[in-house]
Amino acid sequence: MQKKKAEMTMNKPIYHITPEKGWMNDPNGLVEYNGVYHVFYQADPEHLINENIGWGHKISSDLLHWEECQPALLPNQSYDRDGCFTGSAVIKDDKMYLLYTGHVNQESGYIETQNLAVSKDGIHFEKYDGNPVIKNPPADTTMRFRDPKIWEKNGNYYAVIGGETEDKCGKVVYYRSRDLQEYTYCGVFADSDGSIGNMWECPNFVQIGNTDVLIISPKGLEKENGFSASFESGYMTGKMNYEEGMFSHASYKKLDHGFDFYAPQVMECGDRKILFAWFAIPDSPGKEMEDGWRHLLTIPRELKVASDNSLLMTPIEELKKLRTKVLEKTVPGASWNCNIENQPLELLLTGRYEELCFEIADKNEPLLEFTLKKDNIVLKQKREDGWQIRTCSYYDDIMRKMQIYMDYSTIEVFINDGRYVFSSRIYPVGSLDFRINAAADNEDGSLEIYSLSL
Repeated sequence: MQKKKAEMTMNKPIYHITPEKGWMNDPNGLVEYNGVYHVFYQADPEHLINENIGWGHKISSDLLHWEECQPALLPNQSYDRDGCFTGSAVIKDDKMYLLYTGHVNQESGYIETQNLAVSKDGIHFEKYDGNPVIKNPPADTTMRFRDPKIWEKNGNYYAVIGGETEDKCGKVVYYRSRDLQEYTYCGVFADSDGSIGNMWECPNFVQIGNTDVLIISPKGLEKENGFSASFESGYMTGKMNYEEGMFSHASYKKLDHGFDFYAPQVMECGDRKILFAWFAIPDSPGKEMEDGWRHLLTIPRELKVASDNSLLMTPIEELKKLRTKVLEKTVPGASWNCNIENQPLELLLTGRYEELCFEIADKNEPLLEFTLKKDNIVLKQKREDGWQIRTCSYYDDIMRKMQIYMDYSTIEVFINDGRYVFSSRIYPVGSLDFRINAAADNEDGSLEIYSLSL
């Protein structure tokens, strides 16, 4: 017997960016403009799949409250008729420019070109008459050629674009422009021998302090190369030599170790670098489809580079303003548990823990557990097709801090100030049962649980 609509409705997350209706994926064009934060995103408000992708648009003055704007880009030109795909934003002469990928399907495959749109107010955009500004991929690059990220340096504009070699290896190429309209190909920015996927999507390049960081989202990853899923996001730290046109970098590292994190993009906010990501991976189910919308973005995270060149992600300070009530404040000891109504929550565990197991269940069954031991952290989660596991190596002697944000159907875990991060969708039924088991009592330990509200 079919369930009634009312029985399937779930609470929509309140402090995450969600679509009003329809489909959402990659964050696009993250930019601060005249004191306002702009988050664009891949959107199809009329469908629950990415059938007719344009750019949705939300703005905020505080990174917490978001106002829906009219769509910024719609697929309505010959060069983008089948999708205005991922891109980025840059400010020039007090105007906002969007550089994005136009997608056109053909019988023999598809064509992807890079295109420009401009706005005088950050709300209304006009596409450039001279589009496409980059018509063809460079040599030894297939038509999988998309997701430009643009930035300014010393009077020049640079754009990295994700690609695939003819040998099915992921790579990032880059271009230079003086005016955002004419582009010169500069070469390969970074590439792979095929062991890190066959296509690198959504490249982002950002300078954090004195360190340059390239963030990518590889697809086509294989288990024999040590990957647990075919999609993930990671980064390389290094230094860009603009005179020689070379990015020297360290090896690839995974950015988020959960099940649902992809296509991150970074917003430049003065000295702060703030990241949003798609809170899903391609082909994620999104149980909220029954309610007429699908997928959302992660909470905003500030990026920092540690002394060992690891990239740290921490929840932005503004999120503390959401705390409305202390639901629990205790010294958890070696064993602790409590039951709390499913609601927007922040859990903050501090102390000195050598080993720890943190479990969450709903009224029906266990949902997930984090096990932190000497060498690794294991996330075990009940997914659509049974229990699945994600792991990451653990290099710290103790766990000093675990910060968890939950928003009805989301969980984001930040361990030791963002050195280890896990993002996953969960769909509890009824109240939540939390349990902590530690290797030993920790008299200095502290657990605080806050209810959150806008």
